Amino acid sequence: MTEKQETSAHLDAQLGVIGSLLLDADKCAGEVFLRTREEQYTGEYKTLFAAAKRLYQEGRPIDPVTVRGIAGEEYTNLILQIMELTPTAANCGAYLDLLVEQAQVSKMQTLGLALASCKSTEEAKHLIEEANQVIVQRAALRVVSAEQGHLEFLLRQDEKVSYIPWGFPKLDETVLSTLGDLVILGGRPSAGKTALSLQMAWEQAKTQKVGYFSFETNPDEVYDRLHALAASVDSVKIRKRTLDQDEIARVIQSRKEFTTRSIDVIHASEMSVADVRSVTVARGYQVVYVDYLQIINPEHRTRQGDRFRDVTQISMDLHRMAVSLGVLVVALSQLSRPDRSARSKAPDLYSLRESGQIEQDADAVFLLYLNEEAIEDAPRGSPPPTPPRTLRVAKNKKGFSGGYIELDFDGATQTFHALSPKSTVQRDLVDAGKAAKQKNRCSTQGKVVSFQEITGDDPDLPF
Repeated sequence: MTEKQETSAHLDAQLGVIGSLLLDADKCAGEVFLRTREEQYTGEYKTLFAAAKRLYQEGRPIDPVTVRGIAGEEYTNLILQIMELTPTAANCGAYLDLLVEQAQVSKMQTLGLALASCKSTEEAKHLIEEANQVIVQRAALRVVSAEQGHLEFLLRQDEKVSYIPWGFPKLDETVLSTLGDLVILGGRPSAGKTALSLQMAWEQAKTQKVGYFSFETNPDEVYDRLHALAASVDSVKIRKRTLDQDEIARVIQSRKEFTTRSIDVIHASEMSVADVRSVTVARGYQVVYVDYLQIINPEHRTRQGDRFRDVTQISMDLHRMAVSLGVLVVALSQLSRPDRSARSKAPDLYSLRESGQIEQDADAVFLLYLNEEAIEDAPRGSPPPTPPRTLRVAKNKKGFSGGYIELDFDGATQTFHALSPKSTVQRDLVDAGKAAKQKNRCSTQGKVVSFQEITGDDPDLPF
């Protein structure tokens, strides 16, 4: 389609929408003013749209006479031509679809000309981001009646439903994640959240196109971890380049895994959410990982360096990105350290660092933490064992929250394994015993125990 044809299509669409308003505003006005804005119209059509919108906002009728009264008598001939060329207002929805599409085309052409003449990379970056936002704008309003909603519900029951897997059956059954969700994976330093996120991303890359945006670690180190995971080889020996022949053979055999899974690692240092969004659109990612939220570069950094506002804005931008692009966004988040005086060191939603907005925006929140009681219970004098991890579902909009999975972490291969139910039951029994012990200790605290001597002979006494 040539530029002249595109301009003609845009003008025809504007004529159809304005004509529908003039013919039957009662039927068309609500959808027209909801789906279109003044900047999507050009020239005289923009003036007529503004006049009709003013009448609509003031609660006055919209017809050729009232519109001409605001636009001016010089628009009389144009209004008559529009009404003559518009056959019926019944096609208003089709005119709106065409108008929205052609307005996007026109906007993209304008941005393209601006991009061709820009003088700095910063200016170009903002133009590209604006173009991405134009691309993902929704072209139509979807209003579903109660009857239609019921019929569509019945039809969906015959469809096979699939959710994005996490690689742990218990978690897959509990957290039903779909494209458009924002999931937070929180953990304190050294809890293993990066390793766990890579394992989850590796699993999802079997069926989804995954983009892993690493703000701290360069891609070489990330792929070192992924090779340890995929080939079950020691990550320390990978870093030291001391793999033996058997291990090298396993790495070579893992090539099929790397050629069949769709995952990219992006070195995202200094990137903003807008940058992440641009790369996601360009590469067509369906699942996006961000490691981690608090070090994303704010799009508009506050002058006072207000971390609360910066992190709040980053969280809101990630949520909007997930919804508008229809992608699953998994953002890693730091957790605040526990209070030393706290009885339980386990984190909760209040532990999400620097902004409560993170909890509000998330569809699900996972909290990963070390079971430090395992170290306390170890025999004295023996080397401390690697403590198991607990992954708790602290928030879950689509199901039950509060459940947890006990995980064993193999640091050598950077792999998490769900502990068997037997191990979990043993953990629950130990926790119950400690709780009972603490309760008994508290119930006797402050009480005075006295002893009384029994005088006289007692045949039952041993001495």
